[in-house]
Amino acid sequence: MSKLPNLLMALVVAGFSLGAADPVTEAQARSRLTRIIDQMEKARFCQSGRCRYGDVRWRVTKSDKPERPFTGLIRAEILRPSKTVDKARYEFEFVGGRWQLMRGTETTDVNSASYVGDSYDFTSVYGRTPVEGKLTAPGNDLETGYKLLYLKIMDRGKEK
Repeated sequence: MSKLPNLLMALVVAGFSLGAADPVTEAQARSRLTRIIDQMEKARFCQSGRCRYGDVRWRVTKSDKPERPFTGLIRAEILRPSKTVDKARYEFEFVGGRWQLMRGTETTDVNSASYVGDSYDFTSVYGRTPVEGKLTAPGNDLETGYKLLYLKIMDRGKEK
């Protein structure tokens, strides 16, 4: 019995598999980042649950790295009951076919936070030494916008 039909079927399946790995266009990458932004705009955070994002601005830029064809930047105001103007800035890279949150900063009237992946570093007007840690550490009770984005809107910083 000939193995030719099995070989042909394997080639057809392989051809479809290769077609599924087509590169994502810039328009598709933009669309996918806007879905993340839509979720951010609906989200509430902070200890009170009354903080939210406002005036969200973003951009997608082509990269010169084929393995990371796009970079993304989201800037937003953090609206809190205190009525101060707080800022958030989040940087993304398109890696392995999906957006990945690489780093970010959040600044308020009383503190400044820097994030890289799941690590954070806080400085506060109330303390002399920075506080460092991991968002994924057991018992971490931070309620920041970055943490919400990293763990709930995304899957440990990777697009769901």
